[in-house]
Amino acid sequence: MIGQAGATALLLLGLICVIMPAVTWVILARQHSPVVALWCVGYLLCASGLVLIGFRGAVPSWASFPVANILGFTGLLLSIQALRLDAGTPWRPGWMLVACLVYLLTYKALWLGIEKPALRVCFVSLTCLILLTQVAMLAWRIAQREQSTAAKAIAGSYLFMAMTMVVRLAGLAWLGGAASPHPLLRIVMTIAAGVLPAIVANVGFIGLALERSLRQQVEAAASQARLEERQLLGNEIAHLDRQRGFGLVAASLAHELNQPLTAILASAQAAQRGIAADRLAPAESLELLDKVVSNTRRISSISERIRSFIRPTVADAGPVDLEKITGEMLDLLKVDLRRLGIRVVFSKPALPILVSGDAVQLSQVVLNVLRNAVDAVQLVPDRSIHIQVTRSAGEAVLGIRDMGPGLDPGLAEQIGTPYFTTKEKGLGMGLSISTAILRQHKGSLVLRNAQGGGACVDIRLPILAAGGALA
Repeated sequence: MIGQAGATALLLLGLICVIMPAVTWVILARQHSPVVALWCVGYLLCASGLVLIGFRGAVPSWASFPVANILGFTGLLLSIQALRLDAGTPWRPGWMLVACLVYLLTYKALWLGIEKPALRVCFVSLTCLILLTQVAMLAWRIAQREQSTAAKAIAGSYLFMAMTMVVRLAGLAWLGGAASPHPLLRIVMTIAAGVLPAIVANVGFIGLALERSLRQQVEAAASQARLEERQLLGNEIAHLDRQRGFGLVAASLAHELNQPLTAILASAQAAQRGIAADRLAPAESLELLDKVVSNTRRISSISERIRSFIRPTVADAGPVDLEKITGEMLDLLKVDLRRLGIRVVFSKPALPILVSGDAVQLSQVVLNVLRNAVDAVQLVPDRSIHIQVTRSAGEAVLGIRDMGPGLDPGLAEQIGTPYFTTKEKGLGMGLSISTAILRQHKGSLVLRNAQGGGACVDIRLPILAAGGALA
């Protein structure tokens, strides 16, 4: 007989086993994963079994003990399954169902077929010992793998409960097969083996989940910091590449600036001579002043284009017209193209094709590709570059084809990787930076040999549909 004190101890333990998983479920409300669910349901089943045994007087013994034991067995199986699922090695549900049926049939056979309560108690205690040890081992592995104090608390609490089962088995052997030890000893064992470990195990489970959540937040913050650092470094490298690119076209820009400056000087000198000879009519004065104003605006436009291209910028996404930025980069190269005798065929679209991105960064990509095309056509008699802006499957495609020698098939896979270059004085960073910029814009850079000779570079970007949404 359990007695009133024993029943009270079991009800207290059952109440604790109801409260603690409920607290666990509430605290981990944002982490309602299958692992948390299995753990909490497992404890609730164990609590139900303890309550049934505590109400033994009000429930028939043929129902209370068998049902209570199968509930406790299933609860421990679910606790094991929770930790195994967490480790990525869950049991199959079918195996667990078979284990429950075998346990229930064995218990009923011992209950009905053998009139030895001590043997039945021994079977239950041994089964609990095996299951509790399994939970302790799984928790200890998690503690070792993650260096988690909370997991060690779970392992320690279940190991303590397993040791009480050892003590119980030893007590049965020492009592020579008596069904029950002293009632007071049973009450002490129930409290020691159940209440305290149940509290510690659930607090440890909560701690383990919170440790992981904190670790994930720290790792996410560190990853974000690394990403921002890489992006900042990439922007700095891209800025240096723009400055280097400006250096390569500096002579052309100097020549381009020299033309309006010479025109301004000529207009000013003509006005000076006319005024000195008192032969300058008002209409002629206005004409000369108009030329000065026009050429000054031209210089201002060129200066602004240079300044916006070489100064450090923060990526500023907005609508970008591929035709417009390509034309601007061709203007930067205009003098070199004329000097080298390079013919540019630019097939412009009927309607503007817009993409979303940073105009300066995308201009840098276009300039890098155009510079490579200029270098390539200098090696062949047919010095021509063909440019076309088209739409293709929701993408804007800027195709730049040169009539140069084309890509070496043996080196095709290395082109675009950092520091690889086929140029004698190249740094091997232009296409690498361009590829990185296009990836940030959800685009790509495709290099291929064109039919009929030469190489073709496709700059592909998501097209900007009406209303500012990407197509």
